[in-house]
Amino acid sequence: MENHNIAIIGLGRVGAVFLEKVLNNDGALKIRSVCELTETAGKRLALEKGVPVGCIDDIVKFGVEIDVIFDFTGDEKVAEILRRKLAESGNNYTQVAQKRLARLVWALIAEDEYLPEVRSTKSQSYADMLLSQHE
Repeated sequence: MENHNIAIIGLGRVGAVFLEKVLNNDGALKIRSVCELTETAGKRLALEKGVPVGCIDDIVKFGVEIDVIFDFTGDEKVAEILRRKLAESGNNYTQVAQKRLARLVWALIAEDEYLPEVRSTKSQSYADMLLSQHE
């Protein structure tokens, strides 16, 4: 099976869950780098597991060594910046994953587990909390 090198941007509520699942999965995904500007549980987990934590420019410097960048910030401006920086570097190989691709990957590696929504509403956050209590 071919391994795929990934990067994750945004290790808040959703990105941290995704990071943890990929780290605990013996599948074909290898996390090369993550980006989180604030102190979060996801950032602490990445550091604890020896995953390099940097900024967007650090991830872009990997060039074609990164196959897919998963953006869990929920901010469309971040995706635009990523795409622009990749284009400026001449990298037309690395893809910035849309939310639905992240959900597809999640479905393949997480079986029946639930991935919360990025930038959810207050009602969705409450539903996420209730669902996590029943796991």
